[in-house]
Amino acid sequence: MASRWFLLAILTGSYGAGAFGVLGISPLSPSLVAGFGLTRLQVALIVPSIYLGGLLFSLPGGRLADRLGARPSLLGRLLIGASGLAVGALSPSFTTFLLCLFLAGIGWSVDPALGKAIMDLFPVHERGIAMGIKQMGLTLGGVASALVLPHVAATLGWRAAIATCGLVAALPVALSWRPLGRLGQAPASRPPSVGRTDEAVRAWSWARRPAILTFFASGLVLGMVQAAVLSYLPLYTIQALGFDTIGAGLLVACSQAGGAVSRLALGAASDRWFADRRSVWLALTGTIGACSFASCAIWLVSTPLAAGALAFATRIGAYGWVGIFFVITAELGGSRTAGLLSGMAFASIVIGLLIGPAAFGLLLVRWDSYAPPWAAFAALSALAACATLAISPAIERERR
Repeated sequence: MASRWFLLAILTGSYGAGAFGVLGISPLSPSLVAGFGLTRLQVALIVPSIYLGGLLFSLPGGRLADRLGARPSLLGRLLIGASGLAVGALSPSFTTFLLCLFLAGIGWSVDPALGKAIMDLFPVHERGIAMGIKQMGLTLGGVASALVLPHVAATLGWRAAIATCGLVAALPVALSWRPLGRLGQAPASRPPSVGRTDEAVRAWSWARRPAILTFFASGLVLGMVQAAVLSYLPLYTIQALGFDTIGAGLLVACSQAGGAVSRLALGAASDRWFADRRSVWLALTGTIGACSFASCAIWLVSTPLAAGALAFATRIGAYGWVGIFFVITAELGGSRTAGLLSGMAFASIVIGLLIGPAAFGLLLVRWDSYAPPWAAFAALSALAACATLAISPAIERERR
């Protein structure tokens, strides 16, 4: 038992190091504006460049994880991401820098390898909490990069800060290869009677199952919700609720706490209760999101305590579902296609991340009020919750 939890700690640290490298680009945007002389439109291209690389290579990366095993897939992708960031630190132009970010995004799409690793290491009754702990690496890496990198940029310049991103992302490649040796074993070979064509047909058979496609569509919707909350909650607290920047920062911290706690708590709960019906927990987070977003639409909170509680609940609805979503996905794939389906899950979420803020922003501009976009995203969360409950029996049959 101790061995798999030790390996999970290494996987979480590796995920956090990758998150430090890639998510650290966002807090460096002011330094990049000064360094490249960027316009507001150009700034909007930075983060999507990373997401686009991850999106396009999520499915191939998942298939590689199934074929090669979790260790080479995970650490190889981190090496690619670190290389993209290292070259990006030397970029002579913004166009070249965006191409480097695209390469870094290819390396950052490590969720398929992590999903397969957890599927291989943990029994059913421990996968929820294991996936929740893994997701903490993302949070911790993002927080650390936001605290450290702006100071590096202010002291040594933006190129040194980007190089630091690449160095941190590369650390797991050097430090984790040997400890993760248990994950380096290749998957069991296919039976002699199963040819490559038959194997490929079986691997992609999920694409013909409406329940699984609906499940991934719900991930896209929840990804939209997540990105919208991440992008607009700070502005909402200042422009609609009247908090100052310090108060807004405290509310964002409350919301981050909600996301972190809910990932662990819901993951543990899904292991202990209804482990054979994890979709119920996924629907619960969608319901919490719908209620909290509707509250934002109709209730302008006036007291800090109530605002903090609402921000906490909002993050549960926006982030608490991620670990459970990936657990269900890996279990749908089983030992042979957990990587491929985890890649599809990652791709569906990233599409949502790309379009969610734009949809929220267009509604905000159209109505010049936060109420309509919050109401619309409450409806989206409710839709995802209802769809998940509707397909739950079919999804649970597929997992068996």
